[in-house]
Amino acid sequence: MLNTKSLVLLATLTAAAAGVAQAATIDNSGFENGWADWNETDPASISSSAFDGSQSLKISGTPGRVFQLVDVEKNTEYTVSAYVKGKGQIGINDNNGLFKNVKFDVSSWTKVSKTFTTASKDSLQVFAKHNGSTSDVRFDNFELTATGDSSNNENSSSSNADIPSIITNGNLFELEGNDPHPLVNDTTLVFVPLETQHTTSSGGGWRHEYKIKSSKRQAMYDTREEFSATYKVELSNGSKTIIAQHHGSDVSTLMKLYVADSSESGLIDSQANNGIFDVYVRLLGTDRKEDRFALGTVRSGESFDVTMTNDDGFVTVSAFGETGELLVLDDDSTYFKFGNYLQSQDPVTREDCGTRGDSESWADCYDELNITKSKITLTNVKYSSNH
Repeated sequence: MLNTKSLVLLATLTAAAAGVAQAATIDNSGFENGWADWNETDPASISSSAFDGSQSLKISGTPGRVFQLVDVEKNTEYTVSAYVKGKGQIGINDNNGLFKNVKFDVSSWTKVSKTFTTASKDSLQVFAKHNGSTSDVRFDNFELTATGDSSNNENSSSSNADIPSIITNGNLFELEGNDPHPLVNDTTLVFVPLETQHTTSSGGGWRHEYKIKSSKRQAMYDTREEFSATYKVELSNGSKTIIAQHHGSDVSTLMKLYVADSSESGLIDSQANNGIFDVYVRLLGTDRKEDRFALGTVRSGESFDVTMTNDDGFVTVSAFGETGELLVLDDDSTYFKFGNYLQSQDPVTREDCGTRGDSESWADCYDELNITKSKITLTNVKYSSNH
């Protein structure tokens, strides 16, 4: 049951001397006043087992969640923290593509935190939620602290940060489609498969992508990584492309993030050839069934922010303030890819209109469908991992 007792802007920044960290107020941060200032979704309750004081938050299962809306400064670095016990997650969401979280699994009260940088929004949700286990998880003493102006920080979507060298130095990632090279300057990657015309034997269309090298691949359940970027899409009507994915060793795809102007039902638009592109993600669960999550829509020439985290196989993909998350199937040799993998597919029938691995048939397909533009531009790119 959704509790909508109070949904107000709840925080003000505390004035401080220059160079001293500032705190944004999270009201009733330790739940000593019950549900006051928080919104909750069951199964959630107030517990007498606390880190500090006499009460804390207890969430007993999914979709249990609480959140509070807090005022923040734009383009500023913050750290959100809480004392926790059990298996769950805390984080922030600005309902505009900025989603940062930290997951935990601890048997005693432990302080966990996540540092992030705000963008153009001046308010965001601080949230806590269950993480799919069968046990209760508890939360106490939330805090949100600003470390100062970070308008030049690479996390800020208002500035174009340099492309991380971990992507471009050749040690971890390799490139599919070299001509033209996607790195057009220090801050921008451009992926254009209609120009590279790169093929693979099992592929279903031309591609232009970075992917983890075969020598660096590891089990999905042993991988912790985070990727974020601002995507600008310039696509012909009827185009369908994969802009990020996780592959397994047997070429099964564990995660696929699409931008598609097709007739696929159950999405936000689901209309082919009308110039409105559905952005959605498919995740392959441990039951070997795909779950699909609609995230938003975009038109050619527009941009949106994407964040992807892989926490030992628990994959979270966020954009447009929406999130798809699932514990995906494990695989002993997985790899992350991102860029522009243009599908050779009829947008109305959604049938492949070429032979797999056959570049000439794909060219004929694109001509028949009048797909003459497929350009994906990435800025504000970040990637980190335990590879």
